[in-house]
Amino acid sequence: MSNSNDPIGVSDVRLGIPVADQRASTRAYQILLGAPVSDGEWAAANGTVLLRDADADLSIDFVVADEARARAELARRGLSPTGEVSIGVTESTRPRPDGPVLDHIVLTHRDEDAAIALYAGRFGMSLRRVRPLGDELVQLFFRTSTLVVEVVAGPAMAERELFGGIAWLTDDIDAEQERLVEAGLDTSEVRVGRKPGTRVCTVRERVLGTPTLLIEQSPRSDDPS
Repeated sequence: MSNSNDPIGVSDVRLGIPVADQRASTRAYQILLGAPVSDGEWAAANGTVLLRDADADLSIDFVVADEARARAELARRGLSPTGEVSIGVTESTRPRPDGPVLDHIVLTHRDEDAAIALYAGRFGMSLRRVRPLGDELVQLFFRTSTLVVEVVAGPAMAERELFGGIAWLTDDIDAEQERLVEAGLDTSEVRVGRKPGTRVCTVRERVLGTPTLLIEQSPRSDDPS
């Protein structure tokens, strides 16, 4: 739920992902996330995934309590959500409290300072950590009230897609990886994650339309890195 004291107060995220093969993508997402809430749409505890036609644009919409109020505030802060960047806001979402949980999403940006101005300054997210990656790249970790938004920023990202992937949280990554393999999905082996106390597994299915990771955190920490 969004913070009603903030004119924007972003929380969950709604992702519209273009895919080339709707049938194959639907099958893969059904294995990964379970039954859709409607044709081509899956609800998570803190987000929504919607499959779009291959020629459609990618959409990233952060969930707010009052869309009209949030749009007005974003415009006051110098940003039209449907204008200069492919990121917007929506109050239309159907979260599933008992559904899968998004740990974080990965975005890219051409410039570190501009990314901070966009996500922290305009969207009002909390910047939790900056991690240098070398070659003029940094990882910026922002937090909404329900998930982490990781932004890889720097000149090398200028020609990259805005959206870089999804990480789904799991309580038992070994059992989940085994379940996905038995159901016919291609996954990596479980490995130690970059963040201390995590283990991860890559779901190597191009039909998902985006890089997809499973992550187990033990114990779960507020440190987004």
